[in-house]
Parts: sequence; structure tokens; C-alpha cells
Amino acid sequence: MYRDGHAGFNALLYAPFLPVVSGRWSLELALVGAVVALAAANLPDIDQPLPRIRHRGPTHTVWFAALVGLIAGVGTAIAVPATPAAFAFGFLVGSCGILAHLAGDVVTPMGISPFAPLWRAHVTLEWFKSKHERINRGFLLAGTAALSMSLLVAVW
Repeated sequence: MYRDGHAGFNALLYAPFLPVVSGRWSLELALVGAVVALAAANLPDIDQPLPRIRHRGPTHTVWFAALVGLIAGVGTAIAVPATPAAFAFGFLVGSCGILAHLAGDVVTPMGISPFAPLWRAHVTLEWFKSKHERINRGFLLAGTAALSMSLLVAVW
């Protein structure tokens, strides 16, 4: 997937949780979660302009997801310190945001090796090419609509 597709996919996946988190903890925590989910959407692709890291290499692994989860957990605990579950929530959203990106790349012919370097198995479903414009745009539109509707439900 391309940038728009990943952002839409993450928004679509996070949307059902926004009203739940808002009702259980706070709207503030739910919005921080949305920011983390969207920020994580394209984070693995930071490898593209880097000369010594191959694209869909180390940043496209479960290890990177765990690292981002730790950073997001600490950041969420700092941003919403009054919520006891803030670290766990941030960790979950951050790592799942990266895992959603990986899922979006698994469906393309290029695929990924999610457990490298421990296990170099290459995973691809070859459903559609990353540059498939309609799929990327469709995920962006669906994710935007779903996240917008869930925000309305949360504040209503």
C-alpha cells in the first residue's frame, strides 16, 4: 500500500475503539490513540530514503512494532498521566499500528519478512500491487469516514 492506503487502513481499524476508549477512560486518551494509530500508519516506510536500510527490511518486522509500542506507551503515559492504563493503551495502539502497516504490505506482491532476522520466511498474499490507486483511495475514504463517525459517537 501507499501512504494514503496505510493511513486509511489504520483509521479504519482504530475507529471502533475510539468511542469505547472514550467511554471507559476519556475522550483525551481516545484522541491520543487516534493520533498514535495514524502516526504509526506510515512509520515503517521511514526506511525508503535511507541508503543503508533496504525497504521493507528492519522497519517492517514485529521487533520494530514492539519498539514503537514501547515508545508510544511512554509517550501516552506522559500525555495522559491521570489514566492508569495509558502506558498499556499506548503500547497496544503503537504496536498494532505498525502491525496494521505490515498487514497492508503482506497483501502486495513484494511482501515482508516479519520475523527477520530470526526467521527469514517471506510472507506475501499477492492480492494487489502497492500502487493500486483505487484500493489506496478506498481505504483512505473508508478510514476517514469511519474515524469521523466514531468521533461523533464518542462526543455525542
